[in-house]
Amino acid sequence: MVSRPEHRHPLPALWAEAFRRDSEQPIVLADPLPERRLARLLAAFIAGGLFFLVAPGTLLGVWNLIDISSRHSAGSVSPVWIQSHGHAQLFGWVASFMIGISLYTVPKFRGGALRSLRVGWAMWALWTGAVGARWCAALLEWHWRTIWPLASAAELTVALLLIWQCAVPARSTGLWNRLVFAGFGGLVLTLAWQLAVILPLIAEPLIPAGPNHVLLWLALWAFAFPVAWGFSVRFLPSFLGLPKPKPRAATCGLVLLAAAAASIASQPAGGLFLVASVLAACWSISIFQPAPRSAKLAGVDPRYPWFVRASFAWLVTAAVLALAGNSAGWIGASRHAFTVGFLATLIFSIGPRILPSFLNSRELWSKRLMLAALLLISAGCLLRVTCEPLAYGGIAPWAWNVLPVSATLELAAVMAFAINIAMTLAAPLPAWIEASSVTAALPLYWYISAYPGTRALLQRAGLHTLAHVRQVPRSLTLREAALADQADEEQLLALLREYFEKRLARTLREKRLPC
Repeated sequence: MVSRPEHRHPLPALWAEAFRRDSEQPIVLADPLPERRLARLLAAFIAGGLFFLVAPGTLLGVWNLIDISSRHSAGSVSPVWIQSHGHAQLFGWVASFMIGISLYTVPKFRGGALRSLRVGWAMWALWTGAVGARWCAALLEWHWRTIWPLASAAELTVALLLIWQCAVPARSTGLWNRLVFAGFGGLVLTLAWQLAVILPLIAEPLIPAGPNHVLLWLALWAFAFPVAWGFSVRFLPSFLGLPKPKPRAATCGLVLLAAAAASIASQPAGGLFLVASVLAACWSISIFQPAPRSAKLAGVDPRYPWFVRASFAWLVTAAVLALAGNSAGWIGASRHAFTVGFLATLIFSIGPRILPSFLNSRELWSKRLMLAALLLISAGCLLRVTCEPLAYGGIAPWAWNVLPVSATLELAAVMAFAINIAMTLAAPLPAWIEASSVTAALPLYWYISAYPGTRALLQRAGLHTLAHVRQVPRSLTLREAALADQADEEQLLALLREYFEKRLARTLREKRLPC
């Protein structure tokens, strides 16, 4: 039994009756309110990730590369700055996106719901604050001996909470679930390693080269790779029209990845295991095979499937380049092929496809800006990965002059992507209901929870009770609400239809156009 909420003002009889109906026989109705609250949490993670991508991540990386190129020496820039750039990119941007998307999707895909939205917001505050504090403490050399261990412990806490939040009792799991949770385990392992390295109180805000190599390997291959692979298994067959994923190939790839992780210090065995794991991953989702069905292109640039496939080609390239070990330029080229070629290109391709729909069913602000970001990031990455070994290895001195060009192209790509997603978030919510479908028989609760902007509109049009209540009974129809407040039903419908017509989603408007 659900008790009737308390209100300061007496409720009209029709409202009281609706609350009584709800308590005696709850309405089985899709509730848009929890979805909107969860979308706000995702938007916070995305906004934080965009900040770290643009400012502490890419801008600092471009500055570092320009300085290195002008002096023709990788040692000309402080290693503290280089590591701070990497931390902001991997944990501030990539991990923020992955954590936010995981909290939004994984419990739902498993057939459940997020355990606690409040804990989700605490995770956002803890993660964003920890990554930001660690970055500032390193660059400013301000109380870093205290801040670094606390920030690392906070990041590890968020990783553990991520598993708790997502591991809800499952009614539906699959291959994607195993891969994503393998990545969650990799994140815990990565952050535990980071904390173990930092706790002995190192002499400066810099992780030594050996432990840092392991940290980066774990962050890239034990965390980011399995999570991206898992979500690719979940989304790409539908989006790109690919065949069903191959579970045996994926299982083989995970075993090979575990073998590679156990052989980090052993070259070339570890590298060969890694290459084999990546090839198994590509085979498991048939990414390079012809698609038997058409790709879903609504709302995005129609060429995005090309770039998705290109991102997996970069993944293979990153694994192959890793075979060169720590040779001058090669390890940097491998990491760049992974972070920019694979991760950034994949996110720039799929992000505009899924994020707007997750963020309260929005639409991408600009298809052209999406294509521009993909073209720029691809060109910049190609120049960087090609020229870095040539420049750092002393093979071709002219390559030093190309590296700043690659950095500038990538910065432009990042700005295009960030502006596109930011404008998508800032735009008013589109309406996904035709004006002709607006009727007085629909529940008032649905109107104001699915489209919050209608609440003030309906209050001004005569539904005065809305101004005095926090909760609205789910069974109360718009017609009953109009009768209760003696409002003009036809006027309410006219205003609502005008509201929805003005905000009609671009996709629905395009369907109206003659072929």
